[in-house]
Amino acid sequence: EAMQGGIRVGQFNIERILKAFLPDAIPATFEELKIPLKVTATDYFGHKLAVFSQGDLQSALAASAAIPAVFRPVMRDDRLLIDGGIYNPVPFDLVEKDADIIIAIDVVGAPSDVERKHPTTVDLMYGATQLMMQSIIANKLRQHPPNILIRPAVSKYRVLDFLKIETLMADTVEIKDELKRAVEKAVAERGGKLGKAV
Repeated sequence: EAMQGGIRVGQFNIERILKAFLPDAIPATFEELKIPLKVTATDYFGHKLAVFSQGDLQSALAASAAIPAVFRPVMRDDRLLIDGGIYNPVPFDLVEKDADIIIAIDVVGAPSDVERKHPTTVDLMYGATQLMMQSIIANKLRQHPPNILIRPAVSKYRVLDFLKIETLMADTVEIKDELKRAVEKAVAERGGKLGKAV
């Protein structure tokens, strides 16, 4: 365990936290969603990416967000699952065959000294993970970039800044305009013909 801002960090139950914070409007299963969704997690002992698109939605979301050493892993289908970002940080490649325009939003961030001159053990651990994830993203972008890549300024936030969600959302509001312009440009480049967009 480690201390982060006065909070003892160890193995929080991410499934319990999600149940407390997810809006009531979020359905229980993938099948009840109006828009198809794929959720990724890392199959820890299987050494591969796990992709969920049917069945229980909450356990898939919990597994996808189960940051190692902060949250407990999630068990599903006899698999021990952790944060999907460990294996595929921005999984835009999973929808390449399902969409005409691929929009990738990178919220991984990177270590920043803007607000922390003396990083804690948790900061260092998560920052090292961010660097590894950014390396994976850079390689994917070289191989086959998405049509649109958006990178909100999230680096100044710490991994456990749950209570700053409203501030984060306010800080990234200009991203909506950036995304709108990028989509309009992509549609124009396709001659205005657009089937499905993700």
